[in-house]
Amino acid sequence: MKHPVLWLLLILFPSLGSASVWNTHQSWTQEHETAFSVFMERDFHAEIFSSPSSEFYGLKTDCADAVYAARIIFAAKNGLPVQFADPTKSGSYINQKMSRWDHQTESQRLRSFLEYVSDLSSTYTLELDTYPVQISKEGFRPGVIFLSPHLSEEEKRRTGFNGGHAEYVKSITDTGFVEVISSTSPRLVRTLSQSRNPYMAPLLKRAGYRIWKQPGHYGLRLEQLPNYGLNQFDLAEWAPLKLINRRQIFQWHEEIRRLLRIRIPSFEERVEVVVESICGLLKTRAKLVHQGWSTVAANGNRCLSGDLRDEFSTDSRDKRIRDAYLQVRDLYDWKKRTDGDSDLAGDVSDGRTLLEQCRFEHWPGRQTTAWEMASRSLQGDLISSADYAPAVRWGDRRPAGKDCR
Repeated sequence: MKHPVLWLLLILFPSLGSASVWNTHQSWTQEHETAFSVFMERDFHAEIFSSPSSEFYGLKTDCADAVYAARIIFAAKNGLPVQFADPTKSGSYINQKMSRWDHQTESQRLRSFLEYVSDLSSTYTLELDTYPVQISKEGFRPGVIFLSPHLSEEEKRRTGFNGGHAEYVKSITDTGFVEVISSTSPRLVRTLSQSRNPYMAPLLKRAGYRIWKQPGHYGLRLEQLPNYGLNQFDLAEWAPLKLINRRQIFQWHEEIRRLLRIRIPSFEERVEVVVESICGLLKTRAKLVHQGWSTVAANGNRCLSGDLRDEFSTDSRDKRIRDAYLQVRDLYDWKKRTDGDSDLAGDVSDGRTLLEQCRFEHWPGRQTTAWEMASRSLQGDLISSADYAPAVRWGDRRPAGKDCR
């Protein structure tokens, strides 16, 4: 042997030859799951990847990436192991023992591991790494994941949904409203979105609210795992591919809220949740429209393509805004019928006072309100495509061919 001293050092001190992404010194317990819930509620904030002051600033995410990242960050900070299905090899797993980043510092290794998992993870792997949670006050808490897997072409045709989304439960109010936090596609550095107004329900039993498998859970029957349950699929007459319109979706989540709440929300609280979601969606839309058109201008007025065009177009967001305005109408319609005014139909105008309280800058120096945008949204005057100037996208003028070239 040419280097007997080196050989002896590697036997006595194997860490000199390889390094895990992080060192583990404990195994997952239910106490750690409780701590993970606290981490999700208090520390996993919307700007964790977009604020220069964050340790994880600059990481690109889509929805699945953000879900995996939170679990990895918590595990690394607490010396806990992770194990995720490896989609490149059946029966193989990804964990923190990987040593391909030995030459990097500990913080660099963690960042490289996050990027590596991001490249391999998806809503498909989330199906393998999670399982359905029993909906109860004891088992349902921050850190639960809502999963909407990609659908087949036939399933897309039947439902009008594409699937392919995941988001975390961040908090739960005493009235049972569930606040979620998520990223979206395409994979970019972005501020995460938060909302208490859900817009989808599970279409299949591999969808819905789920919790992480711990490393020791793989290979066990799901019935053996903590807080496993399927009662979410007993709610609101659930059936595969059934809950597709806003009223069905609302009813399913209302059943979830009934199982979680400590007190019944007032009517005003229900409306405030929906108006809050409209306001948040409109404010984010304003940023996207402004950033998108500024990018077009910086690009010599050439139209955007690929991921950039997808990022600054607002097709799904505009549908959610319209559906939320219709929810306001639905709620007032329900209240009037409950109050005995069955001959009076609810209308979005019934929520005008609350909608007027949401003021935002839809273009630099130009203010508007959620009320002023209501009729434009409901009449289809909001244009989603990033190919148009802000005046067109906000309904100030009609489109007449693309505004970029």
